[in-house]
Amino acid sequence: MAHIPDEILQAMVDHAKDDLPNEACGMILIGRSDRQMTVHRVTNTAASPYRYEMSPLEMMKLEQKRDSENLDLFAIYHSHVASAAYPSPTDVRMAFFPPGETDNEPMFPETYYVLVSLENNKPDVRAFHIKKYGEISEESIESEN
Repeated sequence: MAHIPDEILQAMVDHAKDDLPNEACGMILIGRSDRQMTVHRVTNTAASPYRYEMSPLEMMKLEQKRDSENLDLFAIYHSHVASAAYPSPTDVRMAFFPPGETDNEPMFPETYYVLVSLENNKPDVRAFHIKKYGEISEESIESEN
């Protein structure tokens, strides 16, 4: 089960809306000791409503922040502007390195993949784990105040 504070859920939804008509993407970091979560918007360099590609420079800076501030990667998130909050085949392929090598473990095996769908009037936020062989398992989200 993914325990995600309401303000973090809202921040992802706001980001998804702000980046319309394109998909939004980012990372959620969590403190190893205090378990405090922070949302980090990352530029979608694909600038597309159909896919996302996180800025490598921004990702590198977040990795440096993780190392220097004793943080873990809790989730990678992105939005779907006109489809359900469920990983697409492209989303699954991109969870591996090299992309599509699903016989390996994914790049971040313990990390949640959170999707925000703007397909309907009410945004839908769902969390998943992507596993070896491209297996997808949904994890329930428990919001916290």
